[in-house]
Amino acid sequence: MKKILIVEDEQRKLDSIKEFLTNEFPKFEYVEKRSYNSATKEIFENYKDYDIILLDMSMTTYDVTADESGGVPEPLAGANILDTMYLMDITTKVVVVTMYESFVGKKLSEFDIELKSNYPDNYLGFVFFSYKKTDWQIKLKTYITSYYDKNTNC
Repeated sequence: MKKILIVEDEQRKLDSIKEFLTNEFPKFEYVEKRSYNSATKEIFENYKDYDIILLDMSMTTYDVTADESGGVPEPLAGANILDTMYLMDITTKVVVVTMYESFVGKKLSEFDIELKSNYPDNYLGFVFFSYKKTDWQIKLKTYITSYYDKNTNC
């Protein structure tokens, strides 16, 4: 079974991504994680189960619940996850899906180059998500189909 982990803390964005994926790839299995801590735990315990991780760059530390606000927002939580994956030699492929045009003073295009350089075994690229446009869907579909075309044994 083809399986994708979606790491996203914003419900509306998560719903849009899942709706698109289930329409385009209905036979895939999708697992959702909503915070840095829950994503980290899932990746490190079950990374072999996933072909691709769709990773938000900025997210809360903890899952938001009735009793938990989510903690301090982590602007580079996704980069921290990639860094730890690299250090632990976890080579699961990652596509960053973000609504932000810059991170820590760097344009998304500059950050993309840095991620490609720092995590060549993991990082496939980024998708700039927008509620108003659908070009993100084309780009995300391209990353996913390209990965599976190259890895036909999945």
